[in-house]
Amino acid sequence: MDASGLDFQGIFWLLRAGSAPSLSSEELAGRISSCVSQTANTPAPSVTHTDVMCLCLTLTESIISRLTAQSLPQDATIFYEDVTRRLFGEMNLMAKLVTLLSCQDQLVSHLSAKCISVYIINDIRITGGSSWMWRHTCAEVFQKSAASSELDSCVWSLTAVIKAVLRGDTGQNQRDVLTKLLSGLDSSIAYLFTNLLTPDTQEPHKREPLKLSKTMCEFFDLLEVLSAARLRFGVCSSVQRVVFVESRALLHVARAEVEYFVKKRALLLLKRSLLRRAGEDWASAEAQCEDHGLTEDALIMADGVLQEVTAGWLKEVPVKAQASFFGGNCDVSLGETQKDDVILRAVSLILLKSLEINIQSPRCKGSQSDFEVCGYLTEFMSFLQRHGTLMSPDAHSCSWVSAVFAEQDDDMMESAKTLIGLYLYQKSSSSSDSGVCVWGCNPHCHFILLLRSLSFDHSVLLDFLISSETCFLEYCVRYLKLLREERTAFCRSCRHIEDCDGAGRGTDPSVQAPSAVSETLDVASCTRWSTGTDVPRLVDYGSSDESEEAEEHASDRNSGNTAADCSRTQSVMELEQVQTGHASDCLLGKVFVCLMDLRTAVKRLHNRGLFPYNPTSLLKLLSSIEPRRNAVS
Repeated sequence: MDASGLDFQGIFWLLRAGSAPSLSSEELAGRISSCVSQTANTPAPSVTHTDVMCLCLTLTESIISRLTAQSLPQDATIFYEDVTRRLFGEMNLMAKLVTLLSCQDQLVSHLSAKCISVYIINDIRITGGSSWMWRHTCAEVFQKSAASSELDSCVWSLTAVIKAVLRGDTGQNQRDVLTKLLSGLDSSIAYLFTNLLTPDTQEPHKREPLKLSKTMCEFFDLLEVLSAARLRFGVCSSVQRVVFVESRALLHVARAEVEYFVKKRALLLLKRSLLRRAGEDWASAEAQCEDHGLTEDALIMADGVLQEVTAGWLKEVPVKAQASFFGGNCDVSLGETQKDDVILRAVSLILLKSLEINIQSPRCKGSQSDFEVCGYLTEFMSFLQRHGTLMSPDAHSCSWVSAVFAEQDDDMMESAKTLIGLYLYQKSSSSSDSGVCVWGCNPHCHFILLLRSLSFDHSVLLDFLISSETCFLEYCVRYLKLLREERTAFCRSCRHIEDCDGAGRGTDPSVQAPSAVSETLDVASCTRWSTGTDVPRLVDYGSSDESEEAEEHASDRNSGNTAADCSRTQSVMELEQVQTGHASDCLLGKVFVCLMDLRTAVKRLHNRGLFPYNPTSLLKLLSSIEPRRNAVS
């Protein structure tokens, strides 16, 4: 590295320490501008000069970032503000950086895009404006739509700026900023979408697959931030509708000649759009509740998905036999049955949410018999079977939810909640619930299998209720309302699951006849199933001061004091009073005991003022499904 490179490195370390160099601001700005000018005017710069150039661009980006973060002492702030003012004023650094976007060296091109982005973010924060030169360059490059480092850098730069606005880095007037920022870019972005994702891209094409893959991934990121802008600030332009209106083009990426990780990225974009989750990881504002236009566009997207499924799209979706991470080509085996669950979860939710959106539309509400959910679910179960989600022929069909979503709680709750709606719709249209297990759509089985996967630990359910990271509260309320009306169906599901497990309960007289099934709901067979050893809890909610009584009860039981029975909750007392002389380990009993324990824990926390919201309605539902003698005739 030559002397200028060493100078930049020394200044960089001084910047990190919060100090200004000994040279004047005018001299530093001149050196940076000179370095950028030499590279911009040199078709093929040397390796040494490229290294110096990268250090120079990194220094420029760091200076602006530190000023934006207001993390420098006052004297250093004054110095570096003057450097920035000279660079982007009299020395016209923006024009030179825009020229570098087309540099053949991808690293130089990307670092130039980062410098441009951080400057525009800071400029929006201070003056509320953005560079016309930069926006004009982006529009021109988008119109060309040629896969290149210039296109990738322009897409990345625009994405970074919009994301910063959505995060609140530029101030509070996000809607106005976004509207001004996107003005003049609508048609060029729509043109880029058409060129990248039209049916022509599904055939062998002349563009290099690797370059096209990188460009498409960058473009998918841009589409997501545009969707987040619409979802969270109501900024809606024609290009922000394109993800919904032209959703079939995204579905076609699954069979395009692009890398596997690009197909995965396209499916994740569709999933987040349908779930209205775009930007949930980084945006500062919550999603808007009412957007009639977005509801209509979501219906268009759902229609496109179902049309593709009908045409056999599920047969063309690639699912690797083993998972690969970070977009790599190396398969990583985490077990003999490991699949790429990211793809499976995305496809599952895309289809389920599309079905839900359709059955909730006015046209289906008016004529339910015209739309059959079961056909799509049958095709979906075949898709899961082809990719080995249900490994055993004897496995319960409804177990696919736990198998696919085991590592993603928010997606699991979303799918389970959606499946309740599909179940109720199909039941109302066919006047029967026969076959729901064949389609993997029985909400009773889903709930039972969920509790069993949690070892019937009510404290895990309590964690879900308290956490805002999943929609478990909404799912729980929906299911408890269903359980209140369908106890017999719930009981059949318990028996069906036990039969699939081969637990040997087929020879138990208590489950041989419908009348015996009714007796399963009797309190006598629903007593506490783990009297000696309790399942370990994720959080010991009985260890805090709100459970002093529980601690006293525990000490009484440890001392063998028979008076402990008097201190148990009323529901458990009722169970013990009608006990037939032996504790039942039936699946149904475990479920109801778990729910009663959950009710007790929620009530205790609520009485102490420790529950994060008012659970009165939830407690009423939990009380309404408490088992009693002969609850089902």
